Amino acid sequence: MSKKKEKKIKKLQHMPVWPAVMEMIFSEILIYIISITVFTFAAVCLMNQIVIQNDKSAKAALNAVNSEWKSGREVFDARINNLIEDFEAIDCIFIVKSADNSVLRTYGNREANAKTRENLKNLLEKQNKERFENEGLIYFLEDSTADFFKLDLGTFAPKKFFQSLQLFKLLKHKNVINWAGREVSSIPVLVCFKTDYPEIKLCVKMRYSVTEFFSSFIFVLGILLGFIFILCGVLGITRVVKFAHEAKRINLLVTTDSVTGGYNKEYFMHKAAKVVRRGKKKYVVVQLRLEKYRNFCITYGLKEGENLLEVINSSVSMLLGRKELIAHVEKSDFVILMQDDGREAVENRIKSIMNLLKAKRRGQHLSFSAGICAIKSSFTDISIMVSYAGLALPKQPKIQNEIVWFNDSMKESQIWERQIEDDMKKALENHEFQVYLQPKYSTKAEELSAAEALVRWTHPKLGFISPAQFIPIFEKNGFILQLDDYMLTEVAKIQSGWIAQGKRLVPISVNVSRAHFAEDNLAEHICSVVDGYNVPHQFIELELTESAFFDDKAVLLNTIKKLKNYGFKVSMDDFGAGYSSLNSLKELPLDIIKLDGEFFRSVEDTVKSKLIVGETITLAKKLGMQIVAEGIETREQVDFLAGLNCDLIQGFYFSKPLPLKEFEKKAYQNQ
Repeated sequence: MSKKKEKKIKKLQHMPVWPAVMEMIFSEILIYIISITVFTFAAVCLMNQIVIQNDKSAKAALNAVNSEWKSGREVFDARINNLIEDFEAIDCIFIVKSADNSVLRTYGNREANAKTRENLKNLLEKQNKERFENEGLIYFLEDSTADFFKLDLGTFAPKKFFQSLQLFKLLKHKNVINWAGREVSSIPVLVCFKTDYPEIKLCVKMRYSVTEFFSSFIFVLGILLGFIFILCGVLGITRVVKFAHEAKRINLLVTTDSVTGGYNKEYFMHKAAKVVRRGKKKYVVVQLRLEKYRNFCITYGLKEGENLLEVINSSVSMLLGRKELIAHVEKSDFVILMQDDGREAVENRIKSIMNLLKAKRRGQHLSFSAGICAIKSSFTDISIMVSYAGLALPKQPKIQNEIVWFNDSMKESQIWERQIEDDMKKALENHEFQVYLQPKYSTKAEELSAAEALVRWTHPKLGFISPAQFIPIFEKNGFILQLDDYMLTEVAKIQSGWIAQGKRLVPISVNVSRAHFAEDNLAEHICSVVDGYNVPHQFIELELTESAFFDDKAVLLNTIKKLKNYGFKVSMDDFGAGYSSLNSLKELPLDIIKLDGEFFRSVEDTVKSKLIVGETITLAKKLGMQIVAEGIETREQVDFLAGLNCDLIQGFYFSKPLPLKEFEKKAYQNQ
């Protein structure tokens, strides 16, 4: 798994709830800020209206004094009392003597007693140097009888909205805090003016009233804010719970295998790493495989196959300990984290698991195999251990319940195969593959009469690599097709060079893989390669292994017929080495049969072997086929084959495979 994918899966598995919580908190804070802003704006607007209204009351009192002071005491008193009745904001009015700031007259508030008048006089004497403009100076009262106190606001202009915000500076004044607790419904204020008469001043005690509308507004707004608080809280909590549930659901989806309903590979890697790292016990990783799963699905159906995998997963889970795990990884493979109680104990547990699973389906034959890798360190990468356990699985199980432990040689084999696959294309481009020719000698004259082209790989770092080491790998990964073309091309080049040099041509056989024979256009492809070098077709022999006979027979037969029509010779290699069948001789129009060396390796001692080899050669002769015996190493074998009229002999007795120049020396030593 790539780091990017692993990071993404971990992110899904561990979706934190705190972002949703923070989002809820910030959204509620934002709602409160907006609500408080609206409330403040409304309150200031309402306050501004109150201030403007009270300012009009104070100015009306000043106008009354300026116009009625000389009208006589009775008329003046009546005018002032009517004014107090008309303006609810006016609490009481003081006429103050300018000379000594003593109170001459008092109107309105009955509580404006001698103490209040004395306090007013003292306040005004302290402020003798103040200039009383028309706008006046604002003095705030703690209560109707207590001392006056002043908050210096500078010039007061209530009609200017933003200047009216200065009223909030009151909150910084200690005395304001004191009366705020008592005077809930109004704010007492003293406003002093100089009049048109130098001998007197006017002081108006007013109350900035909080109206019923304002009280109702505050009450409704409080309920609204409370409702918003509760609603946001409920919605926020609901959202967090929903997010947590969604995170849990996503985590479950990420860790669940869609086939078995149990854990998947990603969860196994994550959880097993924690168990191994934190646990004090030793563990092994087991890869359990249900063999022939494809065959089971073909027989019983895919759904039944998946049901079987589910049964395996649940059954094994019940047999595991608290810290042990099982997960479905791919196809019919399961990976198990199992406590390591010793090699024998682990194997016995696995066999018990296999037997239990077989007992679950008594009417269906089930077979299992297992690869085991011991975890040696608590900090080991679990994914590597899983790979090693999978590597230990037998590729072709030979017995029931086969269990194989991983060893380092398996790892080295995989590393070798990986290096071969990484370098094979570069080797083809750099001509690291070389053509060796092994001579074939006639049995009668013992003369070099033909040759077989064999591939050899000389690696720039690894040196010489045997075909037995890389050919099986190429056959498995399909690169053998490119190697076949390369060898055919190189042989055509060699023979084209001999023609140009006037040398006698000898037939050269080239191996063609069974994968190539499965192609419909193989004959045309071979023709195009050989004809590109103007080589006569009869000097190219194409060898196929007998295993190709078990593929598509119709395609194989058609290809061989085409090749023969084009003038090529076709031979069967390794006849008698594996699953030899007389049907292959009967059905395929072959030109040559190559008897494998193992077929008659002990003919000098066994009469039965001589009889079988002799009859095979006689039968092939009657079918019009040539016989080549390969792997010949002794004189006795040569004489035996010569007595049976074998046509050609190939083996170390006459010559090993040779590089081109050495072969030419041997083949053309008399030219």
